[in-house]
Amino acid sequence: MRVYAISLEKGGTGKSSVAVNLAVAFQQRGQRVLLIDLDAQGHASRWLGVNPRATQPDESILGVIRGRPLGEGAIATAEGVAVIPAHPEMAGLPVALASAPNNGLFALRSAVAQMEKRGALFDIVVCDLPPARSPILATALAAATRCVAPVQAEDLVLHALADLSESVSYAQQVNPELPDVSVLRNRYAPRSAVDMVYDEELRTRYRSQLLQTIIPLRAAIRESAGFQQSVFRYPGADAGEVRSLFRQLADELLALDGGRS
Repeated sequence: MRVYAISLEKGGTGKSSVAVNLAVAFQQRGQRVLLIDLDAQGHASRWLGVNPRATQPDESILGVIRGRPLGEGAIATAEGVAVIPAHPEMAGLPVALASAPNNGLFALRSAVAQMEKRGALFDIVVCDLPPARSPILATALAAATRCVAPVQAEDLVLHALADLSESVSYAQQVNPELPDVSVLRNRYAPRSAVDMVYDEELRTRYRSQLLQTIIPLRAAIRESAGFQQSVFRYPGADAGEVRSLFRQLADELLALDGGRS
């Protein structure tokens, strides 16, 4: 089973949009997909039509930490992707992890392993993470088969990417099969002089880790969130281009991880 952690230790880079649309792209490639919303703000949950305030705390990752089998009770969506939603009580998730065995470091990893033993319900798990270095990030990276970092052309983003790379390096001590962070250029304007400068810096620092797919800044991504739809359901004028790019991203990741189970 592949577990993708969509993360960056800074907000505003489009993690939820990548998590949601990538999850649906995987589903359209014939994969059974579970999206876990690990951010108490619940953006990914709402994007897929699930209101976190209308759910129970144990339907979120809090239930998994308390022993509920991963995937049990996951909410089906119109997009064909199952969701373990966020819940407002997840604001206390770091405390819940701290009280779990090993500070909750292996909570998600153990839940994934148990689901595989029972007969995996899903082929791919996509985790949407909060924009911070925290026990939540450590728990997700301990279970992840790949960490994808959406970045855009900002100096603070490059600093956050360096911090995430460090977090992944630490995680590799307990999860040695986790590769170095994969860098996804998101909300990009390739013809912008500023974006070109930052792109060159990314190529210098992270050349072997840069994903080939680039997700541009497009209205359809922002607008689809308001309609609680992925770009695959949203009929916006530029949605077709974005759909094609997310399918390309899914194909690129499946090719990279073809040897992983």
